[in-house]
Amino acid sequence: MIISHATDADLDAICDLEEAGFAEFERWSKQAWADELAGDRWVITRLDAHAKVIGVASFGVADDMADLFRVVVHPEVRGRGIGASLVHAGLDWAAAVGARRMLLEVRPDNHSAVGLYRRLGFEEISVRRDYYGQGHDALVMQRGVGSEDRWRVESA
Repeated sequence: MIISHATDADLDAICDLEEAGFAEFERWSKQAWADELAGDRWVITRLDAHAKVIGVASFGVADDMADLFRVVVHPEVRGRGIGASLVHAGLDWAAAVGARRMLLEVRPDNHSAVGLYRRLGFEEISVRRDYYGQGHDALVMQRGVGSEDRWRVESA
């Protein structure tokens, strides 16, 4: 499997992945993904052995803070380390561009995502009330991106 920088040619596959990965009210639109690809975000895809997009992630950085904006893994291949590989690539990228920390928001009831982020060393720092709409809060999580932080998490 290959991690690749996403391009406009991946847009339809990313939108198909978004549709398979999220309920309609949670999905990003095709325009939102087009804006991610055209903007200053770092968008990467994970491809299977047949070059099919099976995962995507979007990251950004401002000063020393990186943001993990979105991770989507096709439901048929979840639990195989694809999301983790995308987040690790994002952490490496963030460190390379000078970030010291990475921040993300996640629904507290998305237990698999929360568990993944905890395993990768992210810690809860706050809750954003109604972030995903009325009655749908977000956990705010962060971790360092330096090699010493990564070593400590992976060796624990």
